[in-house]
Formats: sequence, C-alpha cells, structure tokens
Amino acid sequence: MLVGALLGLGLWWLWPRAPETGAGSGRSVGGARSSEAAPRVQVPPGSPEPRSQESGALLLRATLLGERPFSGEARVGVAFISESDRGEWEEARRAGEYGAGPARLEELANVRQWLTAPVTPEPRGGGTLGPVPVPAAHRYRLLAWEQDGTFHWGDLVPEGTLQAGVLDAGTLRATRPTGLRIRLTGARSDQASGRYLLSLSRVVDPVEVERASDLLPVVRAVSPVLASALEDETPIPLSLEQETLLQPLPPDRAVRLSVRSDAGRESEPLEVPLREGRVETVVLDLARLFPEGEGTAIELRGRLLLGSSERAPPGAHLERVDPPGPPVELGADGRFSVPGLPAWRASRFAAVLAPAVSGRPVAPRRWEFAFTPDARAPEAEVTWRMPAYRWLVLRMDAFARGQLEQKARRPYPVFLLQRRESSGGWRLQPAEEFLREEGQVAVSLLEPGTYRVLAAASPYALHESAPVEVGARDTERSVSLLVREEGTPCEVRVRSAATGQPVYGALVTAAGVHGSLPPVRGHTDAEGRWRLGQVHAPSLHVEVAQEGANPWSSREAMLDCQRSGIIDARL
Repeated sequence: MLVGALLGLGLWWLWPRAPETGAGSGRSVGGARSSEAAPRVQVPPGSPEPRSQESGALLLRATLLGERPFSGEARVGVAFISESDRGEWEEARRAGEYGAGPARLEELANVRQWLTAPVTPEPRGGGTLGPVPVPAAHRYRLLAWEQDGTFHWGDLVPEGTLQAGVLDAGTLRATRPTGLRIRLTGARSDQASGRYLLSLSRVVDPVEVERASDLLPVVRAVSPVLASALEDETPIPLSLEQETLLQPLPPDRAVRLSVRSDAGRESEPLEVPLREGRVETVVLDLARLFPEGEGTAIELRGRLLLGSSERAPPGAHLERVDPPGPPVELGADGRFSVPGLPAWRASRFAAVLAPAVSGRPVAPRRWEFAFTPDARAPEAEVTWRMPAYRWLVLRMDAFARGQLEQKARRPYPVFLLQRRESSGGWRLQPAEEFLREEGQVAVSLLEPGTYRVLAAASPYALHESAPVEVGARDTERSVSLLVREEGTPCEVRVRSAATGQPVYGALVTAAGVHGSLPPVRGHTDAEGRWRLGQVHAPSLHVEVAQEGANPWSSREAMLDCQRSGIIDARL
C-alpha cells in the first residue's frame, strides 16, 4: 500500500499541467468580469498612461438584457486619465484633502474616442455587444440604444492593463428613457407660417445633479440636437402637424420650456416636471402661451449716411443688437433691408465701422440706433445718420513737449477734453480718439461748442490749452499748449506717531481732482520723504500706508502744499 501511494504521488507530480488563467475582477455597473488568454500586467495607479495595443489583441464584450431582440446602435468609449489630473488627485490625497475630488482615480478618466461596436441580437431578447477590438485604457464606457429610446449604459474599470484577451463588462440592463412628447394646440388660423421654436433648460436638484448629469453622454450620442438644446441653448423646431419627441432627457426634477413664434415673440417660461423612466405628453396651448397674440413681423428698409452728407460711412455694417441676428450689409449708397422684425416692440441696431488702416477715423467706431415700429404697418422706412468727427488739434512745439515729458510720471502724460457749460464752468467731455501725431494730439469731437485740452503730467500737475470755439461748419480747429513753469513744489514727510522717527518704505498714493486720471504711487526714502514735484491743481488727495500701521489720508493736502510745501503724515 505504501509503494502504491508513493507511485501515485510521483505520477501526479509528473503529469503535465494546464496553463493557469486568472479571472479578472474589473468593476462596472453591470458587474464586469475579465477573462484572459495571456497573463495580465498589473499597472499601478500612478504609472504613465497605457499605450494602445495592436488591433485584435484586446477585445471587449458585454451582454445586453432586454425584453425583445436588440435593434439599434452601440458605442464603446475609451477613457484615459491625464497626467495633470493624476498629479492633482495624488497631491490632494497626500495632503489629506479627501473632499477635493472623487474617491477613485479612475473616475477622472475622460473618453477620448468612441468606437462603433457590433451587437448580435438574441432571439429571447437583448443581445451580445462585441467582441470589439479596443486599446488598453484606464476605463471603458459602454452605450447601446434603440429607436424607442431604450438604452443600455455602464462602465468597466479593469484592475490592470491587459496585453491580450477578452474584457467582459458583464450584463447591462435596459433602461427606459426619461422624456417628453410636445404637442401644440390653439394656433390661430391667421398666424403667419406656423413655425415655432422651443428653448429648454434643466431644473436640477442639488442633491441629484451629479447622478442626472452622468447621463449627458447618453444624450449627446443618442440625440445630438437635444444635447445642443440643453447645453448651448440651441432652439428646437416645433411642428403643428406632429408631436416633437424629446428623449432621452437627464432624470432631473423638471425642465423649463419656452416657445418662440415665427415673428420672434417668446412666451413666458413653463416648468414641466419629469418622471424618471417615462416619456409623457405635454400639450402646449399657443393661445395661453401668447395671450396678446404671437405678434407680426415687419420689414425695415432704410439708409445709413455719414453726418449731413449723402454718402455711406466707409466700411460700415449694421449689427442687430436686440433682437440678435446676423449682420446687415449696406449697399454702396448706404441702403439696407431687414425683414422679420417684431412689430410689437422696439429693435436696436449698431452701426460698426471697420478699423481705419491709416489716418484719422471719419466717425465713431460704433453708434447705436433704435427703431420703434407701427404695428399697423407691414413695413417701414428710416434714414439714420452717423455723426461725422470734427477735430481739435493740440499743437506743441519741441520745448513744450520736452517740458511735459520731463515733468510727467508714468503712465503720464495723459490728455483730457473739457467743454464749457452755459454757466461758464468747465466739465470733462468724453472723446473716443486722442491720436498722437507728430508734434500734436488730435482729439475727436461730435458736436459744436467751446473746448479746451488738458495735458496732465500727473494727477496734480495740469496744463490747459487756450479755449477755442468749434462751429457747426468747422471740421478742424487748432490750439497751442504752453507748459507752465510756476507751481508749488511739495513733498510728503512720513514719521512714526510713537517715536517721531522717519518711516522708510511707506507707500504714498496721490490723486487729483479728476477721477479719470490714474493716481501716482511711490515709497518714502530713508528720511521718510517722497517728493511730489510741482503741484498746480484745484485739489490734492494723499494716502500713506505701511504694513502693521493704521493708514493715514488727507483730502486737504493742497492747503499744506500752499502753506509750507510739506504734507506731514503720521503712522
């Protein structure tokens, strides 16, 4: 008996063994599993991105469960983790920031390629997806859908990267779509063309937003038009003759709908609740959505001219501001036509000039117009005039330019335009153009009046030109600038309120009377001094700050400059 037992043990030891096969434990929503014909190479989560294998070396398959044989399309998404996402995720884990991202690294994998997958229908229902050749990846997303909206959706995350073999994603059960059937009623027989557009937006509960948004890839694949409407607010055409099917929708709490008529009138938004897994019919009564009527369209014909001339602004076109629309091109004589404008409210346009290649522009770069229609008229005629520029030229000789540049603090010199009011005072006048030309500055004007130009070497060193009258027939007037030598030299001295010692490195900010002029800043020297230079302005505002001390400010610093030339600040 002992000899027989030893003989049996020897035969067992010498008997050839079958090659071992490992049952992979990939994870997916359908209970994925993987079977291999070759050993699996384990790749740690921090390893470089896996490379694609040769076609046919790695196959993926799944079982689709359904009540009838599958008839539709299927895709497999190949997802990878970017190195930047991996680095941020690992850094957050090392720092203990576990709420800063997903629990698993594989959830950061993004689909870079969708592969078409064959499906073999099963007579008893459902079908078999694949096998389909796939590259090695961190994650796979599987999607199959049928014409009635039923879809199969799941993920497969292998534990490692396979060199060859078959990845089995397990069983994907059929999911009924969430959606709406839109039916229009209540249309009046006298409406223009019966064309309507539907805009929709999601109404999401915060606690359900992640789960609902996870199905957006399904919407993009099954219905790109619906995905564009949800993500880009692209309207969907509606028909009076047949229902409009919106499926699949993310299983949100509700969806917000609004209808726009052919004339451009938009209804008030209507919130429609959704029931997950059901496609329900929604009847939209046009008479209730548009209680004041759907509106009629009007055609606007017009002409755009430059100033008092009979010519069009060169290189101009019209932009439709409200309601928005495509640009309106002008004829050589400035004529244009805009059909389909709403007749129940005003529309706004903007005339836009092409940038001048050289020289001075002839008019503002953009000028807006408003059109208020007469709802009883099917068309209208307008003539719009874009104002032509007049120019006030500030001339400076070489000495004046040198003095201004010498006294200026960066970003100065800055130029301002002032207009005299009827009371005799001066106020700042906006101007679009301050063109630096050789030895001069050309300032654009839109209307006649009495003007002067301010040249600022700093916010508190202002030099005015002489005033000049610009008449209705004038296209250009010139003035000269004389840089004044007089002024009050002034400086800021900063000392410690506790010890009286000079404060080094304190930040000094000085501003003048005109808020449109940028302030100047500097730091005190070892003696606690910061020199402003010549001051000739109506007022001066100074602020002093240093870390660890309460800031100091004075709006009456000009009085100190006039009395002693010293602004004494205590920190």
